[in-house]
Amino acid sequence: MFKILYINDVHFSGTFKPLCPKTDIAVPKFFSLLQTRAKEFDLLVIGGDIVNHGPVRAEELKQFHEALTKTGVPFRVVAGNHDMSVNNRKYAEKYPDIERWEDCSLEETNYGRLFGIPGIRDTLMVDGIKLVFFSIRNEDTDGQLSWLESELADGVPAMLFCHFPLVLTRTGGFCSWWGYNRIASVRQSLTDLILNHNKEIPAYFCGHHHINSRVKIGQTEQIVTGALGLATCCYRIIEINSCAVNISTHRLPGITNWLDDIMYPEQSTDVEHDSIEAYHWGNEEERNFTITRK
Repeated sequence: MFKILYINDVHFSGTFKPLCPKTDIAVPKFFSLLQTRAKEFDLLVIGGDIVNHGPVRAEELKQFHEALTKTGVPFRVVAGNHDMSVNNRKYAEKYPDIERWEDCSLEETNYGRLFGIPGIRDTLMVDGIKLVFFSIRNEDTDGQLSWLESELADGVPAMLFCHFPLVLTRTGGFCSWWGYNRIASVRQSLTDLILNHNKEIPAYFCGHHHINSRVKIGQTEQIVTGALGLATCCYRIIEINSCAVNISTHRLPGITNWLDDIMYPEQSTDVEHDSIEAYHWGNEEERNFTITRK
């Protein structure tokens, strides 16, 4: 069995003033957990928004990279909009201290220069499944979709890891409209690519919405994981064996639920989730489930 510790939306600040104060409590608890249980996991995967001001402040990225390296756990990282500008001028102008326009190749961004090609596009074979990690920007001038298409062309079963949800994570509330536009020009193309190969793609892992969600892209499971550093303060364990992929969700030790720290509390219910906690934490079938391998 291959065991992955999966997190996203860490919002690490390091020695800088935190964008969200509670991350200064949550993130050290995670590194303590990782130090204690490091030998249990074969790989740590981080699905984006690892820091807060990556396009502006490379030192934040450097400090996080150093903290990861010290754990000794093998890791893969993909970039979120806080780590690397998605080259969407609307958000670059709206949040200049967070998502400043980086008019350069992926490799030349602050994130790319530190995490290198493995943080931009990478694959790893595990028990007959290809794990595919990729960072993507609006309009995809870097050719990430072409690379992904070539990686899927061999028909080998693949699990994808990116930052951005593609299909609606909730039928109502803020997740039915918020957070999809940062990669608006490439979102449908990426969705179509997955649909064209969805018999070979059991899962697409992502974050960004800070909730736990599980919905379908054709036959592919889109699995959104809540934020490590905010609100839900949770992580997933992904266990891969020859018959199935087992996914379980866990709260950070010492933290229950920071329901006063969520986005859009007034828009945090829908038909399937009748309370704020259910909307963000997810229902049982969104937190703990098995994907049978074909």
